[in-house]
Parts: sequence; structure tokens; C-alpha cells
Amino acid sequence: MTRMNPATLAVVDDDRPFAEYLTTLLRSRGYATVAYSSGDALLGALREGVSHDVVLLDVLMPGLDGLETLRAIRVAQPNAQVVMLSGGQTPATIVEAVRLGATDYVVKPGDPDGVGEVALEAAIRNALERLALTAEVTRLRSQVDQDPDGAQPCWSSGKAMAQVMTVVDRVADSDISVLLRGESGVGKEVIAREIHRRSPRRAGAFVKVNCAALPAELLESELFGHERGAFTGATATRIGKFEFAQRGTIMLDEVGEMPIALQAKILHVLQDREFNKLGSNRTIDVDVRVIAATNRDLETMLRHGTFREDLYYRLQVIELHIPALRERREEIPQLIEFFLLKFASLYGRPATRPSLMLQETLLAYDWPGNIRELENMMKRLVVLQDEGLILSELTRVRAARAAAEASDTGIPSSNGDGAGPKVAAVAPTPPGPAVPAPAAPVTVSGESINLHELARHAAMGAEREAIQQALERFRWNRRKAAEHLQVSYKTLLNKMKECGIGEGGTD
Repeated sequence: MTRMNPATLAVVDDDRPFAEYLTTLLRSRGYATVAYSSGDALLGALREGVSHDVVLLDVLMPGLDGLETLRAIRVAQPNAQVVMLSGGQTPATIVEAVRLGATDYVVKPGDPDGVGEVALEAAIRNALERLALTAEVTRLRSQVDQDPDGAQPCWSSGKAMAQVMTVVDRVADSDISVLLRGESGVGKEVIAREIHRRSPRRAGAFVKVNCAALPAELLESELFGHERGAFTGATATRIGKFEFAQRGTIMLDEVGEMPIALQAKILHVLQDREFNKLGSNRTIDVDVRVIAATNRDLETMLRHGTFREDLYYRLQVIELHIPALRERREEIPQLIEFFLLKFASLYGRPATRPSLMLQETLLAYDWPGNIRELENMMKRLVVLQDEGLILSELTRVRAARAAAEASDTGIPSSNGDGAGPKVAAVAPTPPGPAVPAPAAPVTVSGESINLHELARHAAMGAEREAIQQALERFRWNRRKAAEHLQVSYKTLLNKMKECGIGEGGTD
């Protein structure tokens, strides 16, 4: 798997042919790899300031053996993730390695069927996940140190959000469950992190799990972990997100997408504060605060039997509704300023202040994608340094939405005096690319035109263009395109079929 910023791995083994084989294997998987012939050689590099994300450490080596080297690594680089490599399973050595802080213990790869390689790659991925979580805890601690007074996020100064933050203040210091409601992109994760940051658990990890991002059969393993051999492909023991979040906070994002069978296990965790890994009878006690978030209508799901009533009331002890951005327009200027400075610093571009025309257009726009949509638009503005493209994009989106509204109601949309749905007025914009032509001829009867049909085809044309651009941008990786378009993977496939776009590419 090729990475934009490859993880750095250290292979420590006195067997030179094996070290060369393993280095070649890992580099072919996209990792930056350095080989050391002894524990002393690795420790010398660490003392000189060299760091590695994961250390693959042979147990049996002349001189300083693997366990002695592991003890020294814990002193020289405490956050390093160490995976022990051995020619066989030795229980006493495994126990000692784990006691000393090893992330995993793997039999050396090299078997003809490649099982060892799969186990090693799983161990490396697990180690990198733990490293990322450690870095997140460090980042959050740094935030707390830099902001001891708990200042509110820059976008929370409006009246609507001030009410939300008042509740956040009142519930943050308890362990009570919180349910965050609101449209996609309104900032539910930011609120969840703020609750965590203001709580006594702020020194622990904040772990987010997107319940809609994984199929049902993998989500349970993601949440609770599994033992080796628990199911086909489970070649190594895996720690779940609940265990990672011990003494911290876990956010169940898109909780409305969670399969009904898994909801029962979540309810058990909330009630009894314990769970079992897949494939294990051992009970694990858990001390975690749960914050759930959704944009779904859970009450309708209760009536249809797709969401458990008992779980709903367990999660909904405190319910917070996060208003849509169109209900918080007074915050838009602050958000624009915040994102422009953020991306100008990130990409080394000037933070050019938007013209009056663009500011008025942004203030009048309805922002169906909320803060996430505004953030992405400011990112494009900083990178492209061209207001005309942004104004044209807003014009296209507005036209497509007006057409979609007309399609839904059967009434032509209007921007001003005529009858029909109103669209927020915007300042004049320069000419932009026209909305794509209808996919099929529009019915014309005498001198009249079927506006319902016209709107439907115009909307489909706009969708086709947006989907085509997203697929081309991400080299036809449909999952990435769906995420960019802020729709589910299934919705994207359905839209591609409706618009006549082939399904070639990757997931």
C-alpha cells in the first residue's frame, strides 16, 4: 500500500539475508525501511536523534538480545512501537515482551503460503494505529496546556452556538452520555472534542469511530477488537477502539447507521461497562465516556424498528442540536477569516481577503453542506487564488438546487418576483460554465414546455458533471469520490447508474 508520507520502519536482525528480504518486502508495500544488524546499532542511531515509527526487533541476537534492546528502546524513545520477531512461539518470551511494552509478537515471515507476511503487515498496521492515537493524545494535551481557560472555538461566538456551548460547559465535567444531532457538516465532531477537552478525561484519548464507514461484519471488530483466529483473515489479535479509549472518550459518529444486532452490544457496554472481544470469553472492563452523533431521524427509525429504543434512551441522556450554518449566518465572516488563514499557512499562499461581491454571495448562500462545505470552498479559494471560479461554482450549485426544487414540487423555481420556491438572492456574478444540457430531449407540447421534466434533466446533468469531476480527480476511486461529494458509497453507485456513468475503477 503506497503512502503519501511513508511510515518509517526499522528492521533489527543479525541474519543479513532475512533482513534484506524483509526490507525489500516492506519497501514494496510502501514503507521507508532501514536495517540494523544489532540492537547496539539501533540504539546508537536513536541516541543520535534518528527516530522510527515502528521497530521490528528480532528476539534472538548475539550480544544485546531482543528483550534487552526493547528495555533500552523504552528509555531512548518511549513512544516507539516495537514488534518482536521470532522463529517460533515461546510463551515465556511473549509474556516478558508484552510486559516490557512490545506492541505485538509475530513469527518471522517466510512461509510458502504467505501467512507470515499477512500477520506481520497486520501487526505493523496495528502499531501505526496505536502510534496515531498516542500522537492525538499528545496534541490534545498540548491544546489544554496552551488554552487553560478553555476558550470556545472561533465559530461558537454566535447566539445560536452560544446556547450550545452553555450546555457543553454544564455537561463536560460529568460522565453522562451525550447525543449530538444536526445536519452533516455542522461541526458535531468539534463539539464532541470540546466536551472531551473540558472534561476530567482530557488527559485520555479521544477516539472517533464512523459507524457508516465500515460494513457490519467489520464494525464490531473495529469497536471491540478480536482474537487471532476469531474469523477468516483474523491472523493477529487486534485491540478495539473501546479499549484504545480507556479512561478517555469515544465518539460514535453516524450512530444511526449502526446495524441493529450491534446496537445490543453497545447497549451492554453502556449498562455494564464491560465487553468481550470477538473470539474471546475474557471480559474486559471499560471506563469510557460515550458521545454519539447522527444526522438521521432516530425517532422515525424507532417506529420502523431499525434503532433500539433502549439504546436511544441510553444515548439521549443529554441531547444537543447543532444548528445548520444557514441558521448561524453571523458566524460566516469569522469562519471565512479562520479558514483563509488556516489554509494560507498550510499551503504557503496569501490569505487574500474576498471581494465585497464574493462576501455578499457567501453570506446569502444556503450552505447545504454547512461548515464542511465552507471549509472546502475556502481551501479552493486559497489554492486557486481565483474568485471567479468560486463565484461560478456557486452559480452552478444554485442553478442545480433550483432545478432540483422545481423537480420535487413540479413548480418552476424563481429567484425573485415569480411564484414558486425562493432561492436566496446573491450579488451579480461573472458568467460561469453553463449547467450541463439535459440527458434526453425535453417534452415540448405546442408552445409550452414541460418544466418539471426540464428541471429533472437539468438536475441530473449537474449531478453527472459533479460526479464525473470527482471520479476523475480521485482516479476513479469511488469511495474517495463519495467522501468528497459527501454522499454514501451506495448513493454514489446509484447516482452513477442513473447518470449513465460506467462503474469502472476502484473502491
